[in-house]
Amino acid sequence: MDWVDCHFHVVEPQDRFPMLAGRSYTPAEAPLGGWQATLGPWGFRRGVLVQPSFYGTDNTALLHTLARAGGTLVGVGAATDEVSERALDALALAGVRALRFAHLSTDEARRMPGLVPLTALRGLAPRLRARGMHVDLLTDSRLLPDIEAELKAAGLPVVLDHMGRAPAALGDTHVGMVAMRRLLDQGWLWVKLSGVANVSDLAPAYEDARRIHERLVSHCPERLVWGSDWPHTRPKGAVPSTQALWDHFLAWTPDPAQQRLILQANPNALYRL
Repeated sequence: MDWVDCHFHVVEPQDRFPMLAGRSYTPAEAPLGGWQATLGPWGFRRGVLVQPSFYGTDNTALLHTLARAGGTLVGVGAATDEVSERALDALALAGVRALRFAHLSTDEARRMPGLVPLTALRGLAPRLRARGMHVDLLTDSRLLPDIEAELKAAGLPVVLDHMGRAPAALGDTHVGMVAMRRLLDQGWLWVKLSGVANVSDLAPAYEDARRIHERLVSHCPERLVWGSDWPHTRPKGAVPSTQALWDHFLAWTPDPAQQRLILQANPNALYRL
């Protein structure tokens, strides 16, 4: 197989790659070799390395890993609208396909320092278009109606992290799910089937998240990608099993044709692999 993991992180040694001073947590080291050893046996040869909040807009560790990966990885970086043209060019040349933004409510308990607010997109959108880059968005799907016009105006593909990140306990018919399905149908929104452990409190079976997953797969499999979220960095709570998350994906997506779409064809097209 030549599957693509569309959402994972690498955590480098702090003495060489310092983390953001005001970060909300400090994860353990997680080298690229650990991701390769974990997911490689299941057929994952390529991946999308995502800038985590604890590095802020310092993409040094991300670029270091991309350079070491021999062309098997692309990246999602982070930058504000004050980033220079030269720095953006360097990101694009290194294989960064998108910039990551966040739009969270002011009372969101899961807010993390280091994430770039969506307000920065307005100034960045034409610069991203010029480089063939897209938007990676961390938000609660229930907020999509409030930012839909802003996202459309950017004129860029938008990839939504972690199945919309709304609590899975809300079910598959709430306003966020309705918005996701509607925007998927418009052709510019993509959704990552990732972060199951971040939206469900029903570990290890995550049955409420299964409803969200299956609803999205039945509605629009051609706009979905999968991400392991390895090594499952988080401020608190138990670390989920990557093996269990992979087993859930296979059980919740039993159709081999849909598996190939989500794990290979879709990410190859979206991330230009």
